[in-house]
Amino acid sequence: MSPTPSSGPLEGLTIPNPPMSWVTWTYFTVTFLAMVTCVCGLMGNGVVVWLLSFRVQRNPFCVYVLNLAVADLLFLLCMAFLLSLETGPLLLNSTSIRTYEVVKRTKYFAYTTGLSLLTAISTQRCLSVLFPLWYKCHQPRHLSTVVCSVLWGLSLVMNFTASFFCVHFWHPSDSQCFQVDMVFSGLIMGIFMPVMTLSSATLFIRVRRSGLLRRRRARRLYLVILVSVFVFLTCSLPLGIYWFFLYWVDLPQAVKVLYFGIARFFSSISSSANPLIYFLVGSQRNQKLQESLGTVLGRALRDEPELEGRETPSIALSEGI
Repeated sequence: MSPTPSSGPLEGLTIPNPPMSWVTWTYFTVTFLAMVTCVCGLMGNGVVVWLLSFRVQRNPFCVYVLNLAVADLLFLLCMAFLLSLETGPLLLNSTSIRTYEVVKRTKYFAYTTGLSLLTAISTQRCLSVLFPLWYKCHQPRHLSTVVCSVLWGLSLVMNFTASFFCVHFWHPSDSQCFQVDMVFSGLIMGIFMPVMTLSSATLFIRVRRSGLLRRRRARRLYLVILVSVFVFLTCSLPLGIYWFFLYWVDLPQAVKVLYFGIARFFSSISSSANPLIYFLVGSQRNQKLQESLGTVLGRALRDEPELEGRETPSIALSEGI
């Protein structure tokens, strides 16, 4: 999803003129924190992608997590690149400005894909709780792979269409570009977001009523989903609100600068938090330093209840890392 293009380094924002004002200090402080978070998130998501690609036997849910980690990795990579451009002298030439625009639109693409994947994850898990027999007996074998492919393709088409029309056919200030953005933002914020919220709330209620959250060995996968959705809604939603709504609202420039900087920092936290969630949920108190990362990740993403007594991981391989 892409708002109207802008030539300014801050996606339509400019830092107020008085040098080193409190707004400037706050913005660059938050930008520094966002950069540090991006670096940590890149490492964490890189580890998840590597483990799920080579060290952990994948189930359907792991396919979603692998695609989500790739989307987060792409988002954080673009975010770190944009932050480095904005705080350096590289935007002074036209080539860097074009590069900035391409990376910025790639970031919107990764954001949209991550949102749609989280929606698919929460919806599918909700269906598995509401209709367990149907889900177990009639679920297509490669459903997760097909869904992920469709969502990547849909996000690509949406972002390419919005970027192509806004750049090549209309001036950024024209109402037609605004209308294109509103159509796609309505699809994203009006369909994906409510579906993800509703399915997650339904999942939480059903799991809570069934007592799974009180059963230590059966609650890990549900905790992963619910916490991941909660973090996205609280941390990534403000940046989406800016892109799809506040960008078009006539607010004081200082307010936009501060909101935008803080929203990007929290979105970096959201894309960096999932690996930490997986390993915290999958770890065991008495074996935190004795297990490989693959074993811990496999336990967190296990799609069936764990055995009582001494655990024998059936998903993660036993090699140490």
